[in-house]
Formats: sequence, structure tokens, C-alpha cells
Amino acid sequence: MLKWLVIGVGDITTKRVIPAILSEPRSLLYGIVTRDPRKGYAYCGKVWTDLAEALADPEIDAVYVASPVYLHRPQTIAALQAGKHVLCEKPVALNYSEAREMVDAAARCGRTFGVSYYRRMYPSLQRAKVLLSEGAVGRPVLALCFAHDWFNDEDGRRAWLLDPGKAGGGALFDTASHRIDALNFLFGKPLRATVQRSNVVHQTAVEDAATLLVDYEC
Repeated sequence: MLKWLVIGVGDITTKRVIPAILSEPRSLLYGIVTRDPRKGYAYCGKVWTDLAEALADPEIDAVYVASPVYLHRPQTIAALQAGKHVLCEKPVALNYSEAREMVDAAARCGRTFGVSYYRRMYPSLQRAKVLLSEGAVGRPVLALCFAHDWFNDEDGRRAWLLDPGKAGGGALFDTASHRIDALNFLFGKPLRATVQRSNVVHQTAVEDAATLLVDYEC
């Protein structure tokens, strides 16, 4: 039985992560870390507001990090150093340097660390991967992928998404990262990448539009 600690009680945890843990007979929702204990107690009997106190509990096997992006690196490394395995929400960190620190910490601590890019597990993508590996559709020369979403919480609890110091970026970071992972899964190692980021409609500190061109080794 894998005992999980979930950090954060937002949409992704309440709609996806917690239901997934509860539906898996080999997993147990052991505890939750949140700034608002009332939200946590709606799903679990063990709730902490202090991460260090939670990580000191030896019963916890794994941690799901679903906090704002700027907290991913320190919380992930703290969990790894406490002897826990970690599954982290996307995007994994603010930049490559932070992500590298997290990977290196997992190696030093001898713990498993992953990023929650679940879409590569979709049956359609799994099937596409098989067809590509078998050469059933010939040699791929071009793949197009689009990502879009609407954000109107500038003054709400998710306003941090408009702060590059907390979110890392805008449309490319938040909405497109799942698509980028799907392309990496299908086509292998990226060789070169060129990106254009801009503010087409909303003049915020992060981009509201972006174009990414990737050359793959396949």
C-alpha cells in the first residue's frame, strides 16, 4: 500500500489526483498539506499547514506536489531529502536549472521522481506510438499541435499565473507543456527548438501567445 501526501487542494488535486488515489486499491490518501485546513479535511483526516511537520511522518511513502510552480523545487527537494518519492505537477520548475537540481536530488536520495505528464498514457497516444515505431504510417515529417485556454482570474487566487517569478511563463509554460511532452513521447529526442513569445491581446508580464518549432531526431 502506497501512502500519499498531497500538497495543495486546488482544481487539479480535487478533480484528478485525489479521486485517482482513492480509486486505486494499492494507494492510500494518507494526508494533505494546505494553507486552508477546512479544504483538506473535506478529503482526508490528516491535514497539515506546515510541510516540514508532514514530511517528518515516517508513514508517508510518496508526495504529490501540486503547489504553484515557484514552490515545486524547494518542496520536491525537501520531500526527497525526507525519504519520500515525488510526483510533481507540470511545469516541473521555473527553469532548467531548477529542474536539474530536482533530478539530481532524487538521484542522491535514491528516490523516484517524476512529472505528472499523464497524457502520454492516453490509449490514443499509446497506439500512435506503436504505429510510429512499426513504421505503419511511414516516416513522420510534420506534426502540428495547438493549445489554448481562457484565463480571467487576474485578481483571484490564481493570479500568480501572471507573475513570471512564480509561474515561470504564460501560455507556453501552462497550457502547452502537456502537448510538448506528447510530441517528445511520440518523436523522441528534440534536436533544436525555436520559440517566439508575445503578448497579442493581454499586456501581462507573461506571454499570452507563443509559437514553438521543434526538430526531432526521427
